[in-house]
Amino acid sequence: MKSGINKREAFAASVLDLIVRGGIQAVSIRTVAADSGWSVGALQKTFSNKDALLRAAVDLVISRAEARMDALPFSGDAVDYLVRMVEETLPLDQQRREEAIAWNAFAAEAIHTPWIAEILIGQDKLVSEQLVEALRSFGTAQPEAAAAGIIAISDGFALRLLYDPTQAAEFCTALRPIINHLLTI
Repeated sequence: MKSGINKREAFAASVLDLIVRGGIQAVSIRTVAADSGWSVGALQKTFSNKDALLRAAVDLVISRAEARMDALPFSGDAVDYLVRMVEETLPLDQQRREEAIAWNAFAAEAIHTPWIAEILIGQDKLVSEQLVEALRSFGTAQPEAAAAGIIAISDGFALRLLYDPTQAAEFCTALRPIINHLLTI
């Protein structure tokens, strides 16, 4: 046994790696075991099936993003804070790129897999509620509308940066005026 290693997290990270390289269809008990360096038996003691593996990978993406968001200090400038929050959702480095690829793969799979849709809908609702609450505290007149706009910008920029990362600087520059405008609606 490999001591000091969190098997659940290692397996979930392997699922993400496989999704990045080949999509959800690349994920199986055997491929995750091979990618993680563990035996099929060890994997099956931790996760009984592919759905459980996918759930762990979704949870890993969510927990990583939440950790980054929670680590953002508020400087007193609402626009700056919101820009930094959106930037944390964009594929601007390797880890966030891999997470965005996996998240979009989960979103595509959610069309046909209700349990994935439920998780994503729940996460979307939570993020929206937290953003609305923050916008209220900033005195935004229409926090629901502003939150919807910020989320749409985040999702749209993230998707476009997956297939054209050369736009990163342009998008990051555009965030401040867009968010500033959304706070005035």
